[in-house]
Amino acid sequence: MKSNYIKAVVFDMGGVFVQTKDKTPRTRLAQRFGLSYDELSQLVFKSETAQLATVGEIDESAHWDFIAKHFDLNEVEIVEFWQDFWGGDQLDHDLYQFTKTLKGDYALGLLSNAWNGARDLLTRKFGFLDIFDASVFSAEVRMAKPDPQFYQWMLDALQVDAGETIFVDDFIENIQAAQTLGFKTIHFTQTSQAIEEITEILGT
Repeated sequence: MKSNYIKAVVFDMGGVFVQTKDKTPRTRLAQRFGLSYDELSQLVFKSETAQLATVGEIDESAHWDFIAKHFDLNEVEIVEFWQDFWGGDQLDHDLYQFTKTLKGDYALGLLSNAWNGARDLLTRKFGFLDIFDASVFSAEVRMAKPDPQFYQWMLDALQVDAGETIFVDDFIENIQAAQTLGFKTIHFTQTSQAIEEITEILGT
């Protein structure tokens, strides 16, 4: 039974739809450079070039050039680094199958802070973007969560209001920003919890 007031469900991508289910490749990579898993992740995701790439100020390749220089890697080694860093990432098939059951009854969106290569990579590797009525990566529009304008971009694309929309994300600051705008929110911690909470809100 379709909810009377919810018209859309919007998901984050990294950590939600695509999760690092096997931390072994990235852990081993970090150990090679004397770093912890979290330290390596912080460098790749939070360095200055990473943040510039997230809002489309520089190309993703420029960020990887920075990583290569940081670790003194040649062209072959940076490709191997890239493969190892993402090696444990997988599409969450349970969430994917659940989301497919919502299609048709609700507008579906993907709102992701990601570099300009994300759409091509996800399409080639996982091929799940076609289930969404609108998908956007921050580098494409030069704004990122928790910027209110980025959320509004998605609302406009789906032609819904915040109060008619469930927003699912694993970062609490992104959840808090969505709450301020009036979204119904779910702080993603694991797939079963998110599905249960979405189902509860929808009354299905």
